[in-house]
Amino acid sequence: MKLDSKRITDKPGVYILKNRNRKILYIGKALNLRNRLKSYQRPADDPRVNRLIENVFEVDTFEVNSEIEALILEANLIKKYKPEFNVQLKDDKDYLYIIFTKDKFPKVLPARRKKIADAKEYFGPFPSATTVRRTLKTIRRIFPYSTCKPSSRVCLHYHLGLCPGVCVGKIGFRDYKKSIKNLRLFLNGKKQKVIHDLEREMKIASNKLKFEEAEEIRKKLNGLNYVTQPRGDVTRYMEDPEFIRLRYKEDLEELKSVLNLKKIPRRIEGYDISNIHGEYATGSMVVITDGEIDKSEYKKFKIKRVRGINDTAMMKEVISRRFNNDWRLPDLIVVDGGKGQLSSCLAAQKESQLNIPCLGLAKRLEQIYIPGKDKPLRLPRDSKALHLLQRLRDEAHRFAISYHRNLRGRELLTVQNTFDNLVK
Repeated sequence: MKLDSKRITDKPGVYILKNRNRKILYIGKALNLRNRLKSYQRPADDPRVNRLIENVFEVDTFEVNSEIEALILEANLIKKYKPEFNVQLKDDKDYLYIIFTKDKFPKVLPARRKKIADAKEYFGPFPSATTVRRTLKTIRRIFPYSTCKPSSRVCLHYHLGLCPGVCVGKIGFRDYKKSIKNLRLFLNGKKQKVIHDLEREMKIASNKLKFEEAEEIRKKLNGLNYVTQPRGDVTRYMEDPEFIRLRYKEDLEELKSVLNLKKIPRRIEGYDISNIHGEYATGSMVVITDGEIDKSEYKKFKIKRVRGINDTAMMKEVISRRFNNDWRLPDLIVVDGGKGQLSSCLAAQKESQLNIPCLGLAKRLEQIYIPGKDKPLRLPRDSKALHLLQRLRDEAHRFAISYHRNLRGRELLTVQNTFDNLVK
């Protein structure tokens, strides 16, 4: 087989070997197309491979971004063209498939050929069983699916974030069907369609002020983009803390630069106040760690010292109480509001003898108020740093409102119960 290796990319992809009549003989994938195809220019130990090489006249290559995309493209092309050497070069074992069961909430499982007749839908064949299982493990973190039977308690996979809780009814049919649909599209090689649909859903959720739902969709998008970007071992996604930091490194570096910070703000705390004319007043503290929303670090505050309408005093109370605890200190503080709220943060820090960088982010014009600056900073609408701050601010707002509504609801319930008891 003659091959001009200089014209072939060294990126991941799929290669198609054809004979003189342009009949497809073999389809394969590689993390480095150039190296893989160069290997066919040397005699092999397997006579079947040598017989294949003798018949190859033409090579087509398709570059992709990652091993996962190469695996999916390879499987779809093998399924479509059924090349004879793909079967001949396989050992006694069957190819592996990914099947969707016929259950109301379909399970997603790896399976051999004899099992696909009982499946509602299947994908494959996949030549590498190891790669299939590794791929499923990776994409299950983005699109959780069920593999278990109904039970009285949640499965281990649910606790690991890999199962949406079908086993105990923690997810409805419609939501599960939507997640499975995205997984199907992805396995069909329609990544851009999945991304487009998720971006549309995220925008709708944001417009409806469903910030938590929008955040979950954003995580799926980030995960999908991450595992299909050109990099080495993508199975480490969401497992290696260093890889997690790299996903938002550019955002944090830009934030450090535009705010002239001394170091990258790995822990950022956001604060907001919620009340109705001073009643049922609450404060929230939300946290972003290495660019990721970190709900395990959230704190909520019921305003105790301030009476009446005074949001700036309430902000000072919340931040002062925060500093009275031995929680890990942030690298940056973001308050929802302008000069007044920012002054409250500075006053609370002064009382606690702290000097942590802080800023105020005002909603109306998305202006950033920085201590010592006469004019607020305005970042471009497409700024990654601005998007990070907006995400934190919106999450603080959502969390404060949620606690405020909870307090108000409990108070109204108490009043109703008291009234009911009086009229009995």
